[in-house]
Amino acid sequence: MYKTNSTNGSNSSMQSKSFVQLQPDLLFEENNAHNPDRLIIDQVFEHYSKTLKLKPKLAQMLISRKIAPEYIDQFQIGFADRSLGFELQSPKCLLGSRNRGHLQRLGLLKDSGHEFFRGSLVIPFFDDKGQIVGAYGRRPRHQRRSPAYHLYWNAQQVPLFIATDQRLPSSLILCKSALDALTLLTAGFTNVVATMGMKGFNDVQLSRLQGDGVRCVYLAFDNTPPADRYALLVAQALDAVGIQAYRIELPAGQDVNSFALTQIDVSGAFRRLLQASAPLKQSYGALVSDALVRWQTQIETLEDCIQFYLEEIRHTGISTKTLNASRVHLERFQSFCLAIGIENLADLTTDVLESYRQYLLREKNVFTGKVTSRCTQFERLQAVIRMLARLHYYRIIPEPLSPVSHSEAIN
Repeated sequence: MYKTNSTNGSNSSMQSKSFVQLQPDLLFEENNAHNPDRLIIDQVFEHYSKTLKLKPKLAQMLISRKIAPEYIDQFQIGFADRSLGFELQSPKCLLGSRNRGHLQRLGLLKDSGHEFFRGSLVIPFFDDKGQIVGAYGRRPRHQRRSPAYHLYWNAQQVPLFIATDQRLPSSLILCKSALDALTLLTAGFTNVVATMGMKGFNDVQLSRLQGDGVRCVYLAFDNTPPADRYALLVAQALDAVGIQAYRIELPAGQDVNSFALTQIDVSGAFRRLLQASAPLKQSYGALVSDALVRWQTQIETLEDCIQFYLEEIRHTGISTKTLNASRVHLERFQSFCLAIGIENLADLTTDVLESYRQYLLREKNVFTGKVTSRCTQFERLQAVIRMLARLHYYRIIPEPLSPVSHSEAIN
């Protein structure tokens, strides 16, 4: 499949010995014809792994970031040097077109034909069977024409990045990236796992932690405001399945890898941070409990509900931008209710919400005079529905309310 021939035109002349020759046509491999996706994924990441071995400067860069060289082979770390396209046959022929389309369907090639991981170090994520199911890409440096510094392939359903396939220990450290986990592994911490970015914590990983009987997780995320918010959300998910979360307090603005670069004794310095870590979930629970007790005695009007809801979601760690957007949407709904004589919570019904939905469908932008976009209408309606769902959760209203035609509402 991947072997370059004369149909590549000018690209064939650019091929050198550094290009790894892959299988001529993986779809006709007799032993694996039942799973062509697995074949193509394995060959692509084998290509990346062999490419890194031909670039000693990149391997040395990993070592300089306090990552043991043996982990390069153990975890099949590779590099996407844009040479994969030269291994493919021309898109003008049937075989080349089919295989490029296959890579595009898997997400390893973009629609433009460029590699998804181009210019990046590539660290694959493996499932329990040792098969590659996702990958993390990290560009060695910020690039002017390639703003994405971190790349995630198939991040939503990947398992944890771990050093062993054995049962997880009862206490472990959760990092936000595989590079951070490799740094701690090099420092001698064997109870280390990683997700794929701070937003990459998913149900698959949570189920693994719960199934292996993990009781305590130390969150080693960056010390930045966004990382604090996501650490709080991960802590809430862990608390829901009976796992205690602790926050490791790194120096301001640093992640595990950058912190390690500033230390001579990485193991000793990180152990001191572990000992100083504090429970994370308790602070959020106390804030919500206090707010609920304070508000339950005075929630009567729609404005009371909105203020309670805004305070409640603020404690969950959402960004200021999201909080302000919710406030604007809910105040718009409050103005609509006041205009039709609805002020008290008891007067809020399904018919009122349906009227608001119909109003949004007709509402016009004050600057352009045109009806607002469906996306804007949807966001404004969903802000109200989310608030009502939380009010029902706290039993402030007896049942969740939604528009009569919500199933086919704004979409």
